Amino acid sequence: MVVFIAVCLAAVAASLYALSTSLQALEARRAPTSERLRASLLARLVRRPLWLAGAVAGILAWPLQAVALSFGSVALVQPALGFGLVVLLVLGVLVLHERIGSREVGGVAAISVGVAILGFAAPAATGTFTATGTWFVALAVGVVGPAPFLLRAAGGRGGLPTSVAAGLGWAWVGLGTSLLDDALADRRLLLVLAWGAGVLVASYGALLSEMTSLQAWRATRAIPVAFGLEMALPAALAPLLTHTRPPHVTAYVLGLLLACGGAAVLGSSRAVAAPLTAP
Repeated sequence: MVVFIAVCLAAVAASLYALSTSLQALEARRAPTSERLRASLLARLVRRPLWLAGAVAGILAWPLQAVALSFGSVALVQPALGFGLVVLLVLGVLVLHERIGSREVGGVAAISVGVAILGFAAPAATGTFTATGTWFVALAVGVVGPAPFLLRAAGGRGGLPTSVAAGLGWAWVGLGTSLLDDALADRRLLLVLAWGAGVLVASYGALLSEMTSLQAWRATRAIPVAFGLEMALPAALAPLLTHTRPPHVTAYVLGLLLACGGAAVLGSSRAVAAPLTAP
């Protein structure tokens, strides 16, 4: 029952994240390309009502993700965020009248079956992070936050590097949120504030990278990269960063591969990308 609640909460959060990304991407694509990976891009977008509506949806989604992580492990909740792609597919079909083919059906089925398997095979809870795991997440947050500015300095303004940066950023938002949950459960106020700040920094870097990637690359290429990393990395790293191991390793790996493979297939669909690129 607890696993079911975690998946349901993650699905609702994923729906809000999908709505957020859709609304924000439409405005980002209208912004000047000269502002890629610059703070001025977000400064411009924050003045757009449609973009702000997307921001509100994303802000509402994050507490639901945090609650989902309090009920289920990061190895289950993060892959379940792939249901956001299903929401984009529904928007593409119902609102923009895109067609569904075997790719879309296969992607939805793979995500659904993969998450169902993870519900059985993943740890019931994330478990306590090791000291090394905690420091690894903390140090990585310090990298993914300023990643857009590091990429700009290195000339990496293209679709692939910015999509990778977005995926890494959102993956670390998930891991940081899990550690924030732990600090809240232990009533350690200073750690709550520290991880809250870390999640905020990672979110800023991920958002700026994501908006740039949707400017620089077709959505059908940006989505699979960003979503795949956001879903796969926390789930794959969780056994290495925490004291908890999946009780059914083979099924766990199979479920993770199915969920992430389905996201890659579904994310490359025109019907899914349409809500992010509609005029």
